[in-house]
This record gives sequence, C-alpha cells and structure tokens, in this order.
Amino acid sequence: MTFASPIKNMVTHAKKTPLSITSVALIATVALLPACSTVSVNKQASAKTITAQRGNIVTSKKLSSDTASALLSAGLNEQACMQQFDLCLTQLTDSILNEHYRPALAIFAELHYAKARQLSDSQDCRNALSRPALDPYYANAPLEDAEAKAQQENTNRCLTGYQERLFDAIKTSYTYLFYDSLVHDFDGADQEKNRSPTQSRIPNDTDIQTQDIYNAASNDVITQLYRSTNDSDKLMGGTKVDYLPTSVSNLTNSSQAASSQAAIANYSPLKGKPTDQVKVMKIQVDDYDLGIYLPNENNYLQNAHKQTSALADLVSTYELRLSGLNSISKRPGLGISLVASLDDRYTTTIRQLLVSSLSGRLANEQDEDSSKPSSRIYPTGHLLLTGLIQPSGDSVLDVLSSRKLDIHLYNPYQNESVNILNNDYPLAANFSAGYGLWLSENQLDGVGYLNLITRQPEARLPKLFMLEPYDPNKRVLIMLHGLASSPATWVNLTNDILNDDKLRDNYQVWQIFYPTNLPILENRYQIQQLINSTYEQTDPKGQNRASKNSVIISHSMGAIIARMMLSDENLVDDLDRLDEQNVLSGSEKRKIRDALKASFGEDQLKERFELKALPQVDTAVFLSAPFRGTDYADRWFTRALRRIVYLPVGLVKTVTDNLATIATQGDLAQNPLGALYLQNGASQLSDKSSFIQLTKDIAINDRITYHSIIANNDADITKGLAQMQPAGAKIDLSQAVEDTEDEIVSTSSSSDNSTLPAQPLVAAVTVDEDISQALTERLSDGIVPYTSAHLDGAASETIISGGHSIQTNPQTILTLRQILHEQLQE
Repeated sequence: MTFASPIKNMVTHAKKTPLSITSVALIATVALLPACSTVSVNKQASAKTITAQRGNIVTSKKLSSDTASALLSAGLNEQACMQQFDLCLTQLTDSILNEHYRPALAIFAELHYAKARQLSDSQDCRNALSRPALDPYYANAPLEDAEAKAQQENTNRCLTGYQERLFDAIKTSYTYLFYDSLVHDFDGADQEKNRSPTQSRIPNDTDIQTQDIYNAASNDVITQLYRSTNDSDKLMGGTKVDYLPTSVSNLTNSSQAASSQAAIANYSPLKGKPTDQVKVMKIQVDDYDLGIYLPNENNYLQNAHKQTSALADLVSTYELRLSGLNSISKRPGLGISLVASLDDRYTTTIRQLLVSSLSGRLANEQDEDSSKPSSRIYPTGHLLLTGLIQPSGDSVLDVLSSRKLDIHLYNPYQNESVNILNNDYPLAANFSAGYGLWLSENQLDGVGYLNLITRQPEARLPKLFMLEPYDPNKRVLIMLHGLASSPATWVNLTNDILNDDKLRDNYQVWQIFYPTNLPILENRYQIQQLINSTYEQTDPKGQNRASKNSVIISHSMGAIIARMMLSDENLVDDLDRLDEQNVLSGSEKRKIRDALKASFGEDQLKERFELKALPQVDTAVFLSAPFRGTDYADRWFTRALRRIVYLPVGLVKTVTDNLATIATQGDLAQNPLGALYLQNGASQLSDKSSFIQLTKDIAINDRITYHSIIANNDADITKGLAQMQPAGAKIDLSQAVEDTEDEIVSTSSSSDNSTLPAQPLVAAVTVDEDISQALTERLSDGIVPYTSAHLDGAASETIISGGHSIQTNPQTILTLRQILHEQLQE
C-alpha cells in the first residue's frame, strides 16, 4: 500500500504528458489548415464584381475572366502565350472540346487584339515612328548599314504581325457578332443549336466585350491608315494606295465612266441616294486589300477632291475628351465615331483679330468679295463619320480566311442603321464631337468681345455657320446671339437639340455671328441679306422642306434684330417724328440725309428702312429682349463702357467717308436722325435712343407665331407670380435649398416634432393671363425690365427665375425644346 500511490502517480503523469503534446499538435494542425486552403471568400463592393466581369483587354488592359479561364484550363500561361502566339492558338484550339463554338470566337478575338497591342508597344514597331537623327556626332547618330538593315527587318516583321493581329481581331469578333447570320461551314457545327435570332438575344457580358474589341480594332486600323497615307506617324507598313479617278474626264473609257466605284463626284453626288456609298480609294496592306467608301454626298465627297486628302485629318472620338458641354449626344451601336476636318474650313481666333487690328488691316485684306453675303456663308468644316469594317464572306470559314475588307465611312445623320448579312443594326454616332471641335477651334466668345471694343479699320460683317451639312429635308433653326456675345452662347441649347432624337432628325442649326458694335439697323440689313442668300444658295426654287417652317431663336440685341426681320413695316414713314425737338438746323439735316444717300444709294437706303418679313420663317422665340430699351445702358458704368465701343468708320459698302466725317464731329452723332447710323449698337439699346423710339412698336407679321421667354432675378416676385398662376409654375430642383433656421417649417402636429424644409424656389412660370401692373413694374432681369421684353399677342410667355443671360438656363432650354416639339406637330 505504501508504494502503490507513487507508482500510480508516475504512471498517471507519464500518460498525461503524451496527451498534452498530441493536443497541441492537433490544435496547431487545425489552425494551419485554413492557411493551406486555395479558396477564400471575402466580401467586396458590387461595383468591383461588375467591373471584373465586364472588363477586358480594351477597358482594363487585362484579359477578360473568360479568356483568362480558357488559358488556365488549357494549361497556358498568358505571358508564354504572347511569346509563342501561333503555338498558343493551336494548343488552345485543341483544348476547346465544347461543340458550341461561338464563345471560342470571342476568346480568340480578344487574344488577337491583346497581341496587336503588345506589338504596337514593342520597340521594333515603335522604330517605325522614330525620327531621323538630329546630330550624327552624338548618341543619336545613325546606325551602321548592317544594324540599320537588321532593325528595318525587325520593324517590318513587327508591323506585319501587328497588322495581321488587328485584321484577325476584326474578322474573329465580326464572326462572333454576326454568327447567327453566317453559314456554319466548319466541322462539328450544330446549325440548329447555335442559331438564334440576334434581335431576341439579350446581350451578355461577352457580347459587349467582343463588340468593344471589334470597335477598338476597327478604330486602330482606320486611324492608322489615315496617318499612313499622310506619311505621318506610320504604324501600318507596306501600304500601297490607289486613288480612284476624281472626275469622269480622267477615265479611259465609257465603261469606267459608268462605274459608280470608278468616279468621284466632287461637286455633285452620283445618281442614287445620299445613303449610298462611293468607293474612293483602294489600299493594299501586305496581302490584304482594303476598299474605302464615302457617303454619296457633296460635302463628304469634297474630302476626296484632292486625291491625297481622301483619308486626311481624321480624328476618332475614342481619342477626344470633350469638356464644357452639358452632355454628350451619342447614339449607341456598331462602328467608330469619327470627325473629318476639311482643309478650307473657316476659323477665327483672338490672335487673328488682334493682328488685324494692330496691323491696320484685316488678315489677308479680307477677300474683295467679303461684302457679298455668299462669301460669308460657311458650311460645316467638321464632318461626322461612322467607320465600319466588313470582311468579305458569307460563311464562318470564308470570313476568317478573308483577305479583303471594306471600310465604310457613313454620314450618321443620314444613316441610322446598317444592313449586314440581311439584318439591320444601329449605327453608332457622336453628334457632339464635330460641334465640340468647332467651338474649341474658334475662340468665338473672345472674338465677340474684341469685335465690340477694338477699333477696326473695316467692318466685321455678319457670318452664317451651318453646324451640319445642309439637309433639304430638315427645318432650319436660326440662332441669333446678343450684345458682346457669339454663337458659343448657344452651346447648351444646341447640344440638347443634338441629344433629342426627334429634334435632331427634324432640325438643322444655322448660327449667326455678327459684330454688335454696328448700328442695329445696319446689322439687321446685313444679317437678313445673309440669311436670304443662304436660302437662295441652298434651294434656289424654294421647294425644300428646309425653306419652310424655319424658326428663329434670339437673345437680347439679337431679339431686336430678329423682330425687325419678321416685320413688314416701313420705318421711313416714322423718321420725321424723331426730330420733333429741332436740335439740328435744316442744313444739318440735309447734310446727314445726303451723306446717308451718298453712302448707300437711294435704293439701298430704302432697303435698310423698309422691313420685309423672312418668308421662310413661321416661328420665333425671343429671350430677354429689350424691345423698348433699357435704362441700364444709361447708367454711369455702362456709359463709360459705351465710350470704348467703337463704331467702325470704314464699313464695306455701308458707311463711307461721308458718314465718317460726320461721325468725328461729336454731338452730331447724338441727333435723333444721325444717331440711327452714327451710334454704336450698345448705345442704341438705351430706352432714350432714337433707334428704340423708331422701332419699339413695330408689328410682327400675322402669319408668324412668336413666344417670349423673360427673366426675373427676384425669387420672391417669381414665387408670388407662381401663386397667382399655379398651373404654370415649375419648381426649381436644379439645386438643393439650404436648411436654415428661417427656412425650417415645424410640423407641430407630428408626435416626433419633425421638421420639413421650406418650399424650393420657383424655376419658371408660364403666364396664361395678364399680370397686374404693380407686379409688372417690379419684374426685371436686372438689365431688361419686363415692360420692355413683353409683347402682346405672344403664343406663350414664360417667366424664368434668373438673370439676363437665361439662354444657358436649363428651364429656358426645356421651354425651347417644348416649343420646337409643338411646332413639329402643327
């Protein structure tokens, strides 16, 4: 008994020790097991999941998850695959055991494009873009002949591979996208299982990714071809260009003359529709034959007038970042949105204006014919195009093995869809691109201000800009800016019209750019001549839809000019009453009248005072219009500004030396009669000016429907007006209302004593009945009072909460769009 306990304790202790070690080992093993696991689950934002699912080599510079998975399943490493590309494609083909071949086409398309991008970034291909050595004695000295030859061979090999991969990416993605329409002529194809109508299939991530690859590869081919044919930034090697004859007289026989693909009509389109395509050139890239097609329209065919400019100065919207626009007007679909800039397009910059002012003459002395309105009509110099590449072939194998591709460049205004293999598909477009390039290229706002305050040796006569090629089947929308402004003031309105499918399809925009320092009567005469000349030039017989139901939208001073262009009154009858104060002697009056007659001639003077409504216009919208003038023009700071606003003293066929002499005699310019032509436009906006006294009550032709949009800068008055006419009020949700103590409204009836913010501001009120005189006397935009802007007989009158420059206000733009939609329904 004495020894039993120690032995028992020893045995017990011996047994406990191994159990403790085992337990620790088991615990350690269990703890390490998760670290050895190859799969873990973590939460992440849904946006990251969607980005990973939809990303591919185009959007993220990484292969899509489907393509990466296909490589892993085949035991292929991505980097090794790029190094041994042809062998990789073979092994990948052998690994795809699924009988459904369509997903494989998407995988191969992405791999081809990934390889093309890798090659384009390689040094061998970049050598094609290198410049000649600057100094042979330093590090950039030319290579030895043998080294240069070897480098050239490597470069050519790289360029050939780059081109081949791009073409393969296009063919493979094209086959995937139009698989349903192509005959399945390869072994193992299940015709019935794989055939499903494209129109009824909901696009999946792979469809979108493959369309991205098709567009990106097409973009690279088209833009590189343009650069290569221009001998700049070549990344297409071995190109041979065959320009087709540019006129019928250059053809060798009558059969060629009859061929639509052998002649380019430079000044008039070929017989057919504007949507037809004309083959203008052929390009051979190694063993690929590419045909280039342009729209069958005069504006676009002018791009091929010079053989070397058939593919010149082309910019892809993939390479543009448009800023300063309230939105980008796009149409989703197939193809690449491009802008072609014509060599002879008009541009105007601040530098050009300053140079002409300082040198004492206009740049290039202007043309002798600049006084002719026809010389100041500028068709758009930026042509929108949508590029689409179609490989030849009606079967899968035909397309994949094709060495012939056609590059079609469509006018997106005329072509909304394209037919491929007997199916119609929407055609992509970016309608803001050409407009954005025009605005960025022309410093219109700065030029507008400088035109007002710089002393010009010659008059800057009005100009008319067409924002798209003339379309005989679209109504014309004429925009007329205000004082010290330019067509750039209409940027948001114009862009919203482009973004509205119905308005874009039914209206074309003409914008007037005029010097606002000219006397307003003279500006009216010159602008109306310009508009009449444009209608006559585009439609001599006046039979097109474009010559009917036109609309004028005008702001401030532009609205005063627009109203005169819509009136049939004879201002000569009212001239005598302007001089009731007898400021001038009879001889001085005769001197001014004689000077006017000597400057213009009896007939032209008559044309300046006898108003005739534009026959093509039936609708007008006036914004912040000072029809009865404004006292703002007589305040001390604006009077000071008016003194630096110069009247051009050398107007081309307008004011000659006779009037220039009188203009320098000071107070003579302030007499009621002389002021009509001896005051600048800014001074004539005064409610005391003789111009306003002469024109304030002119009537608009009865056949014309007109609308007034008037600004009011006092929010409380606008709110009161809205309470009087609640049916026409629109609440301003363009900005949040700050919750201050004064604006919080307590809801004491609620058990939780919650509070609600005060009512938001009123954005606009449509006036359906007469406003009380007490209210109208207080309505003003800070510059133009309501009493000056109001017109009796307006089809609608809208009060917008804001200042004088309401043309940029979203509510103004919405109101204008509603008016245009209503006009289309009439």
